[in-house]
Amino acid sequence: MDIGTAKPMGVQRDRWGLIDVVDPGEAFSAGRFCRLAAPLCEEAWAAEKLPCIVGGTGLYLKALLQGLAEIPASPPELREKLEAEFEAKGLEPLLARLDMADPTLAATMDRQNPRRVLRALEVFEATGQPLSQWQAQTTTPYLTPDRSVWLGLDPGKDRLDAHIGFRIDASLAAGWQAEVKALAARWGEAPLRKSAAIGYPELLDVEKGSLSLQDAKERILLRTRQYARRQRTWFKAQEGIVWGKSVDDPALPKALAGLYLK
Repeated sequence: MDIGTAKPMGVQRDRWGLIDVVDPGEAFSAGRFCRLAAPLCEEAWAAEKLPCIVGGTGLYLKALLQGLAEIPASPPELREKLEAEFEAKGLEPLLARLDMADPTLAATMDRQNPRRVLRALEVFEATGQPLSQWQAQTTTPYLTPDRSVWLGLDPGKDRLDAHIGFRIDASLAAGWQAEVKALAARWGEAPLRKSAAIGYPELLDVEKGSLSLQDAKERILLRTRQYARRQRTWFKAQEGIVWGKSVDDPALPKALAGLYLK
């Protein structure tokens, strides 16, 4: 899933960790991310380097720097049952159940992300407690907070929307549709349907002939902009983030200078 996720490629690839660590359709979680990412950060510090954790998945970042609730494991057959329901009936019936089971989480999550919806229902049905309540529990960070600083880039809604449109056009021009076709041939449709990466289910519908490319592009654009707005809202609510409009903003190196002094 290279093009649709804007994965670093070529000479840039060697500078990054935690790329190509799971196959399409394989379960992944914030806890697994933390168990993989924390040792890499410690290795970087030991080598007197500054690890940079880059991305917009707020839950993963928060789990790494603030800790993660110890949620009891769910029976595998429960996940299989929920996935079978999704395959047979689609996402809407599951969303309706989540609205009743965990309205707090349902109101703030990406409602078009099947994996998140299935996980929330899985936790509720396995434990009897909403996932939002588990996530609110006091936890132990995976990394030492005083060695970390959060830098946020917010170029403004208009520039962000324009960049999203440019990125979608560029991804399609780079062969995103062909990538989806190859992935479906190798892994089947199910992993793409359940993918958290926006665009893969839509382009699979194009490949199947049930959606035009133009309509798919418009849906991808809408979903991505909606996701970006949820990201901005979530991150703006977090305390301690140093914000800048671009990587050249003077506020960002000042924040890093303070980190070096620690």
